[in-house]
Amino acid sequence: MEDKAAGGLHIDNAQWDADCDAAFELALPPRWEFRDRAWGSPGVWRQFPEPVNTEINGLVRRGQRRGNILLGGCELVVDLQDMVAVPTDQYAAPRMLRKSARQPHVNKRALKQLYLKYCEELTTPDSSGCMDGISGDKFLQLFKDISVDPAADVAALALAAACNAAEMGVFRRKEFICGCTVLEADSLEDLRDKMPELRTNVLSGKTLPEVYMYTFSIALEPPSKVLPLEEAQQYWALLLHDWPLRQPFCDWADRHMKGKAINRDLWTMVLKLATEVPPDLSTYDENPAWPVVFDEFVEYYRAQKGESG
Repeated sequence: MEDKAAGGLHIDNAQWDADCDAAFELALPPRWEFRDRAWGSPGVWRQFPEPVNTEINGLVRRGQRRGNILLGGCELVVDLQDMVAVPTDQYAAPRMLRKSARQPHVNKRALKQLYLKYCEELTTPDSSGCMDGISGDKFLQLFKDISVDPAADVAALALAAACNAAEMGVFRRKEFICGCTVLEADSLEDLRDKMPELRTNVLSGKTLPEVYMYTFSIALEPPSKVLPLEEAQQYWALLLHDWPLRQPFCDWADRHMKGKAINRDLWTMVLKLATEVPPDLSTYDENPAWPVVFDEFVEYYRAQKGESG
């Protein structure tokens, strides 16, 4: 007998297993190796450097069979159908390829039971045609059960980033599997226990860049490509909680950027200002690399500090 969600939603075990396998590969991209042969030797398998590994996995995700990579200054044409990497130097020998899957540390059946506790049928399908997910009251209940306030806890953004959720307030089936795989959590207790670590990793700066950039993408209301200033400030309060200049910058922006929105470039540069420039702005250099609005803020802030001093 197949498992069913509380609302009667039926998920076939074979389909669940297929979705898990697809999500596992997204969560834990395979490592790629090439056969390195010296003259007369049987050869040894060597792992590609991580940046090259990421490039090859990018080709796979885009459905490309061929693509160019650089390895130690040598350009190779990767053929994922024939599993060879052919140097553009016509005198060099092709190198055989192979991939090794990374094993997930979650149990498919336990993970299914966890998902069934909160999922429901949705009105629109995801890109693969799947019609279910965790949303609305069930979404809020999930966060309540893992002791996280989705409106005020940066751990909520970190969890959504781990799932790579495409829509605010919704975890689609494969997204949820992917996030739980990344976190190595297949029970409610596991998920709850991971929240302090997720929170700490963001606030300490360890995963801040990734979660910060993810937040901008998920916070947008399509087709808009900019974030209202007020909304951006709410996210800065969560993500840049310890930035000493956050409130002064937000106060200044309220007065001097009214009616303006935050685009991706400005969002990115705020993180750079917060993490790479000391609070006294002593190393801030007014050069073309910084947006003009930052030059204006810095000029204003220094003048204010000069007056108060």
